[in-house]
Amino acid sequence: MALKLSSYSNILAKKVLRFYRSSPEARKWFDETKALRSFRTAQQYLESLELFCSFTNKKPSELLKLKAIAIKELVKNYCIKKMSGGVGSGVMARRWRAIASFFRFHDKDIGKEVPFKAKDKFLDKIPTKEELRKILDATSSISTKIAVHLMAYAGMRPEDICDLTYASVKKDFEKNIVPCAVYVPQTKTGNFYVAFMPECTVSLIGQYLDIRKKRGEEISDKSPMIIDEHTKGLRVKGIRRKTLGTRILNAMRRSGIETVSTFGSAIQKMRPYSLRKYFRSNLTGHAPSEYIEAWLGHTSGLVHVYGGTKDLDPSTIERMREAYRKCEPFLLATMQPLDQTSVVKEAKIEALKSIAKSLLGIDLIEVKVAKEKEVGRELNKEEELELFENELKKLREGKHNPQRIISEEALESHLAEGWQFVSTLPSQRILIRK
Repeated sequence: MALKLSSYSNILAKKVLRFYRSSPEARKWFDETKALRSFRTAQQYLESLELFCSFTNKKPSELLKLKAIAIKELVKNYCIKKMSGGVGSGVMARRWRAIASFFRFHDKDIGKEVPFKAKDKFLDKIPTKEELRKILDATSSISTKIAVHLMAYAGMRPEDICDLTYASVKKDFEKNIVPCAVYVPQTKTGNFYVAFMPECTVSLIGQYLDIRKKRGEEISDKSPMIIDEHTKGLRVKGIRRKTLGTRILNAMRRSGIETVSTFGSAIQKMRPYSLRKYFRSNLTGHAPSEYIEAWLGHTSGLVHVYGGTKDLDPSTIERMREAYRKCEPFLLATMQPLDQTSVVKEAKIEALKSIAKSLLGIDLIEVKVAKEKEVGRELNKEEELELFENELKKLREGKHNPQRIISEEALESHLAEGWQFVSTLPSQRILIRK
């Protein structure tokens, strides 16, 4: 695959394309990088090399005539000069690795290790649910709102959203299956991975496609999920990453939320990529790490290879769908109506605890802790309510309870009567049984 000018969108792109065509040394390196890593990575590496050659005013063939130690000094001076001019050390560290890759390809090894300390110029500010709701309210178009949904609720990269087509969602979308599986063509690696989107996102996409159909667009498997609004009819094209990023950033600014914070010398900034971190942050502890990483498109590791996620195994996808369904409340920034059934259960539980404590002198929380130790997991509200009701029923009917909760001082006398020690509860009281 030859380098295409359409892959770029500015003046620098044209310079990189001319550089690619004029340097056989750069072309060979680019082709190998593309084959071993990805087309996008190869593009970024080529751009870094072109910037370095422009700085030194030398062609790749001229640089390759120098000794490795001289090349290393040139690259180091280039990085220091750019950092003193305001370019971030993190950016220059990435350029160093790209340039080093070119020289290593041509047997001029200047070392992989970056010879200066690289640090981020700022940290990402991750929005809260309330802030995400304000961002969604401030979006100027339904297509931008869909993009925000796909980043915050599905964890997708901006570039992957730009490459989505109708075929990516067609299977579940046309069957009204939610959460809807999205088969994402990953720009970074060229592979596919599966993400999920909630019903509210599916509804937005349905509205958006209806609008496009009414404008005369024929939706096919190859139709971009989000289009460039300036193209129409047969000339419809997918939105570009830069345009998409600008729209999301504008929505963040219009929302009225604080997009920049400082903590001493540290600076936090909210940017489009912060939405992807919102997804990761809100799922932590609520879904298996393997699934979260797979949804983010982090497709590496033995668990991924052998667990079915890499092969898009249908049974694995269904397990992932169910796990995602349970996590939706932790992601959605919409106002959720109160679950009346849950409220009633909570009220009953509190009433039973109060009755047991005041009339019988029993702490039902300790009964719950003992039961959770026995079953090896936390009880849900329904199980907790059933446990408390059964415990009080036994006490009312005078039935023998094989377990008791006693103080540490009473342990010795109970052991003498034939009771057995079970465990020490968090309150430091003792659980025993016959």
